[in-house]
Amino acid sequence: MTVYLCTCGTSAAKKLPREPRFSADWVQAQGGVEGAAVVIHATFADAQLSDETALKRDLSAEIHALARMGVTANDTVVLYSSETPDGQACAAAVKLYLDNQLEGIVCRIHVIEGLQVHDAQTFRTKGVLNFTKAVLAEIQAQGAEQCILNPTGGFKSLVPYTVLIGMLKGVPARYIFEQSSALIDLPMMPVEFARSRLEPLRPLLDRIDQESAITRTEYETAVAYHEREMLSALFEDLGDGQITLSPVGFLIREDLQRPISRVPFLSRRALNDLLKLSELETVDPEGYLKRVAGSPAQLDANRHINLGNDLFWLKPGQHTRVRYLVSVEGWRLLVWRLCDHKEYETLIDQKSKRDIGARILDERRSQYEPFVRMEFYSG
Repeated sequence: MTVYLCTCGTSAAKKLPREPRFSADWVQAQGGVEGAAVVIHATFADAQLSDETALKRDLSAEIHALARMGVTANDTVVLYSSETPDGQACAAAVKLYLDNQLEGIVCRIHVIEGLQVHDAQTFRTKGVLNFTKAVLAEIQAQGAEQCILNPTGGFKSLVPYTVLIGMLKGVPARYIFEQSSALIDLPMMPVEFARSRLEPLRPLLDRIDQESAITRTEYETAVAYHEREMLSALFEDLGDGQITLSPVGFLIREDLQRPISRVPFLSRRALNDLLKLSELETVDPEGYLKRVAGSPAQLDANRHINLGNDLFWLKPGQHTRVRYLVSVEGWRLLVWRLCDHKEYETLIDQKSKRDIGARILDERRSQYEPFVRMEFYSG
């Protein structure tokens, strides 16, 4: 099953007569959203998903894109509609069509508060933010591997936010460009923010999210003057002395809450250790370090002996030959030593564990630095 997350516009109404003009008033004249949806649906109800001409001429942008992506009756489609009556009527007409053409499909409409064309400030500060929150909630509920983002219909200004969500969450984004018949895959690049610079802002981002907004004075107290330009994309000025989170700020706050994946860095001593251990056919220290650095849960589960001073030994499991002395510095997993079991037992028996940790830190500059990113070493 695939879950298609689709922005939804008003192209479903393109087959209606030009007069009277399609609008919120026209929807009201049809008896409201449900009545208008039935009228709109009737203009393309007989068009088939397999008909190439109908896809372009008769069917809406959302349906066109879904057909190109191979939507089936086993899938789920979520339509993100504007809060306007005409937008909701078109979303309802698309749902009617999908329900009739693909019996058994799950199709839901999610009306986004603030998504409208009459007030640019409301659109920016509420509509885009509410859309971002709604999409993230759906991805979390369904699982990123199940989802595809489809920003073909609706507001084109939502496309960059949809792409950014896809990059952060590892969800592909696909759409039909204008009158083209070809699907365009938007880049799903692995994006990482500079967490070490953004982490200090986390309490502020959390507070703004909880309170909706803070005063400009509070914002200026919390964010240094020389950083405001660089961080401006995270915040939105409401124009009344209040500062709130922008959609990008909300995305970054949400991303800061996830467990961090780290990058292994090897000390000089660890590099020498790795050369010796690489001669053992049954040992794969590089593979293990990549796995444990990418999994906070595995890193915690493999903690074996703490030496104090933030240093601790990792034991991969029962009956394993290698132990790893590591520490965590932000996004880096510093690997100080790699030892076979015999050398490890000799080291921990020399003195108290705390003495060993203190000695190693004292020798950091003379014996261990520089720490080299493991992927550069391994090529």
